[in-house]
Amino acid sequence: MRCFLFGLLVVLLRWSASAQMPALKLEHLTTREGLPSNDVWCLNKDRHGFLWIGTGRNICRYDGYNFLRLDSLKLGYCSGVSTDSKGDIYTSNDTRGLCKIDAKTLAVTTVARNNYDDTDPSNDLHEQGMVDSHDQVWVCDYTSVKRYDPTTQKLHRYKFSQTASGGDVYQYASFYEDAHHQLWVVSEIGLYRYDRQRDKLICMLGKDAVLARNRISIRLCKASADAAGNLWIGGYEYGLVWFSPETQSFSIRKEGFDHTNVVCVRESQDENGQKILFVGTDDGISIFYPDRNELYHLPEFYNNGTQVKDMCDDTANGILWIGTTEGVYKYRYRNAGIHTVNIPPTIVRLPVKVSSILPIPTGDYLLGLSHSGALVWTSGTNHFQRLSYPVNALTQQLRWIQGRPFAFTDKGVFVGDLQKGRFSSWEPATRLFKNTDFRDGLLDRKGRLWIANLNDGVKVIAPTTGQEIKLWPEKENKKLLTLTYIKGILEGVDGRIWVATCSRGLFFFDEKRAEFINIESLPINKGKIIGGECIIGMNLTPDGSILISGWGGVSKLSSTGQILTTFEFKTDPLIDTYCSNIAESPNKNLWFSTNEGINIANPKNHTIRYITTIEGLHSNSPVGFYYSPANELFLGHTNTINILNVNQLNNQITKPHIALSSLEIKGKPVQLDVSKELTLQPDENAITLSFSALNYEPASKNQYKYQLLGLDTSWVDLGDRHMLSFTNLAPETYQLNIKSGNGSGVWTDKPLVVRFTVKPHFTATWWFRSLIGLLIGGLVVGMMRWRVNALAERNQTIAERNRMDLQIAELKLRALQSQMNPHFLFNSLNSVQNYLLTDRGIEGAKYLSKFSRLVRRIMENSNHQYLRFEQIIETLRMYIEMESFRFNHEFHYEFDIEENETLLDALLPPMLLQPYVENAIWHGLMPKEGEKNLKISARIDRHHIYCTIEDNGVGRKLTPQREGHISRGQEMTKGLFESLSRKDSDARLEIIDLFDENNNPSGTRVEMIIPVEKG
Repeated sequence: MRCFLFGLLVVLLRWSASAQMPALKLEHLTTREGLPSNDVWCLNKDRHGFLWIGTGRNICRYDGYNFLRLDSLKLGYCSGVSTDSKGDIYTSNDTRGLCKIDAKTLAVTTVARNNYDDTDPSNDLHEQGMVDSHDQVWVCDYTSVKRYDPTTQKLHRYKFSQTASGGDVYQYASFYEDAHHQLWVVSEIGLYRYDRQRDKLICMLGKDAVLARNRISIRLCKASADAAGNLWIGGYEYGLVWFSPETQSFSIRKEGFDHTNVVCVRESQDENGQKILFVGTDDGISIFYPDRNELYHLPEFYNNGTQVKDMCDDTANGILWIGTTEGVYKYRYRNAGIHTVNIPPTIVRLPVKVSSILPIPTGDYLLGLSHSGALVWTSGTNHFQRLSYPVNALTQQLRWIQGRPFAFTDKGVFVGDLQKGRFSSWEPATRLFKNTDFRDGLLDRKGRLWIANLNDGVKVIAPTTGQEIKLWPEKENKKLLTLTYIKGILEGVDGRIWVATCSRGLFFFDEKRAEFINIESLPINKGKIIGGECIIGMNLTPDGSILISGWGGVSKLSSTGQILTTFEFKTDPLIDTYCSNIAESPNKNLWFSTNEGINIANPKNHTIRYITTIEGLHSNSPVGFYYSPANELFLGHTNTINILNVNQLNNQITKPHIALSSLEIKGKPVQLDVSKELTLQPDENAITLSFSALNYEPASKNQYKYQLLGLDTSWVDLGDRHMLSFTNLAPETYQLNIKSGNGSGVWTDKPLVVRFTVKPHFTATWWFRSLIGLLIGGLVVGMMRWRVNALAERNQTIAERNRMDLQIAELKLRALQSQMNPHFLFNSLNSVQNYLLTDRGIEGAKYLSKFSRLVRRIMENSNHQYLRFEQIIETLRMYIEMESFRFNHEFHYEFDIEENETLLDALLPPMLLQPYVENAIWHGLMPKEGEKNLKISARIDRHHIYCTIEDNGVGRKLTPQREGHISRGQEMTKGLFESLSRKDSDARLEIIDLFDENNNPSGTRVEMIIPVEKG
C-alpha cells in the first residue's frame, strides 16, 4: 500500500490571502498488494465489514491485510456488487450473469444467467447489480432495468419509453437508495424514482419528467445523496448534476468539467472536517466545496488520465474507497479533533519546518521556522506575517522574555520587535559565548537571564548590564559539558533551574551549595530510571511536576526530583525510541511526540495509545510542540500546523471488531460455516486461520490474542500477527477464542469463536493394535506350519524344497512384520510417559503421532507379501525418524537411494532391511560416545540391487550381548538369502566389521546383493 499527499490544482477559487487549500492524504492499492486487476469497476462493504471489489478480471474480498480472490470460479468482469439483509453478496459478472455468493461459505449460485444464444436481447446482460432494503435485486441491460425477487426467483422488467440521446437504444442504468429507502434509477435517458406500491418507474428528470421544467435531454451515470438528502449525480458530458427530491428542482454545473465526463459523486470531509464532494470523472478526481462554490482538480490523477468508476463510503471506519483504472484509493476522512493549517507559499519559501510554537500576549502565535525567520500567525483568520532574522538560521526555541520574543537559533540569539516586524542580534550572547548554537533561555523569578548553549553550557546574565553572573565554580560547568551537551532549561515552581543534557540525564541547580545535581544520584531515586539519558524535551505541569522526554522514553518527576513514572522502550509498548516533546493533559495522561506519531501514555494502567497520519496528523514526526491551557495541542510540521482537540480525541475510543478472513486445513483453503462446529478427520489435524479487525488500519495499529480451550486456558499474545496455525492436534474437541485490540488498549467484548473436533484414528487404541498383531501373527504361523507339513507329505523334489524354503523365509519375515518388537514398544510408550510427566505434552503428542503412523504403516504392509522398494524405504525412513526423535536426535542418518524406476518399483519382502537398521541403531550407535552416523544406500545394476547399511558405532566386538539373545529378524533374513543363493549365485548377504587406522573397531557395514525378477 502506498500513501500520497495530494496537492490541488485550483480551477475555480474564491479566497482571501488567508484561505486554505485542502491537503488530502490517499493510500493506493494495486495488483502489487494482491488485487486481481487494477481496473476496478465497483466497490461495496458487506454486513460483516469486508470490502468487496469488482474488477475487470474478477471479484475479490479485502480484509485490510489480504485480498481473497475467487479466480478459480472464473466469474470475469464484475460491474456491480451489493449485499442483502442476511449478509449474502449479489454480483453482476460477465461470464455468468447475476450471481449470489454465500457470505459464510463463499459458494456461488447463478440466479439469472447471461444468455447470448437466443434471440431475446433482454437476458443478454444483468449489469450493475444492487440490493435494496427490501432485498430486491436490481440490474440493467442496454434496453431496460430489471428487478429480481429472491423469494419468487423471478425477474421483472421495466422498459423506458424514450431512447438515449442520438437515437441509440442505449439505456444503461445504475441504482441508488437514499436514507428514506427511496430507490432511484439513474439512466442514460434520465432520473427515475421507483414507486414501490405501484411497481412503476416515474421519471423525475429527463424528457419524460413529470414536471415540465424538468423535461430536458440528459445522460446520467451514478448518484449519491448528501447529508441534507439532495442527490448529486454524474452527468457524463453534462457535468455535475444536483437534484432535490423535496422540491424536485435541479441544477447543472458544467464549468470545470468542460472536457471530461462526470461518472460518480460522494460527499465527504476535508482534513479539517469541512464538507466536500469527491467528483469522479473519466480523467481523474475533483474536489468541490458546495458551500463555497470552489472546485479543485487533483493533478496526480488528471495528469495520468486516471478514470474513476465507483466510490464507496465506509461510514463505520470513516473511509472513502475509490475505484479507478489504476486500482483502489483509500481516503480516511474521519479526523475529528484534528485541524490542519497550511502555510501559504506566498509568505515563506517552502518547504519549511515549524520548529517552535510560542503564544504571545496579543492572542496570536509566533512560529519559529527552520529557515527565513519566524511567522506571526493569527489562528482565527489564518493570517500570517513573516519576521526575518539578521541571518538565515534554524529556530531551536522561542521564549517570551521581558515583553519581547527571544529566538534561540543555531546562529545566535535574536530579539524580536513585533512593531517593526523583524528580529535583531542580542549582543550579550555574541560577546559571552564562543559557540553560536543556542538551545534555550529563560528569565527566572529573581530577574536573571539563563542562557543554554549547546557546547558552551549554561550562563546567567544580568538583563540590565548584559554581564555574566557567576553562581557556580568552573568545575560545575565542566560537569554539564563533559561527554555531553545542553538541550534545554526550565524553572520549577520552587525556583530551581533544571538543565536537560544529552547524554548525562537531568540536573537541577542547588544554589545554596552552588552545585548541579543529577537526579539519578538522589537517594530517593535509588533503583529507578528515567526514560533516557539523552533528554530532548522538558515541560512543567500545573501541579509543578517535571516532564522529560528523550531517547528511550519519557518520565514524570516531582518538583523535588523524585522519579514518579517512567515509560521506556524496553518494558513498555513504545513504537519509537525517539521521544522529543511532552505535555500532560488534565486526566494525567502524558502526550509526547515521536517519529512515529503522538503517543498518549496512561500512567494508571501503563498503556499507550497512538495518533498517527491514519487519524489525521500531517506527518508522524512533528517538530514544533505546544500544549495550550485550552487543552489544544499545537504541532509544527513541514509547511503545516496541526491543532489537536485533546478532549475530543479522548472521547474517540471505539470498540474494535474481529472477523475470520480465511481458513486452511492441511494447507488447503476451505470455505466452511464457522458458526457451526467443524469436524476434522484424523489426518486433518493441521489448521490455519487468518482474521482481521476490519478497520483497514496498518498492521501495527491492531493487536490480537487467542485462547485454545481443550489445549490450554491461558490467553496467548500474538502482537500484530493476524494469522494462527495449529499442527498435530490430538483427537479432542477444541474452542478457539480470538480477540482484537486497538492502539488505545481496548479489546473486543466478545471474541471470535471457532469450535472444532479432531476425530481419532480407529486404529489409535493399543488394544486394537495388539489384537490385530496377535491375530495376524497366529494366522501367518498357522499357515506356515500347514504349508510346511503339506509340502513334507508330498515329498517334493529338491528344487521344490528350495522354493519352499524361500517362501518359508519370506513368510517368517511377514510374520515378523506383523508384530511389534516388545522391547521397542515398551521403550516407545515409556518415552511418551516421560514427555507427559515432564510437562512436554506437545513433544509427547508429536512422538505418539509418529509412533501411530509407523504402526499403521507396518500393519498395512502386513497385508502384502511383497512391497515396492520405494515403500520399504519410506517405512524404514519413518522408523529411523521415530528412533531419532526417541533418542533426542543423538545420531545422524542419511539415505542415498538411486533415482531409478526399476529400483523403486522392484518388489521385495517388507522386512528385508529393517532388522539390520534396528541392530545398527540399538547395538552399534547407542552405546557409542561422540558423533553417530548411519547411512543407507541402494543402487541397481542390471538385475541386482546393491544395498548397504553402514554405521560408525562400536562394532560387533564391543556390542553388549545378552545371553541367549538371537535376532529373529536377522536369522530370517539370512535364511532368505540362503534360499535366494540357490536360485541366483550372485545373491549375497555379508556383514563387515570396520576398523580405524589404530585397528580399533569403528563400525559395521552390511552389504546385500538382491536379485530382481526379470519382467
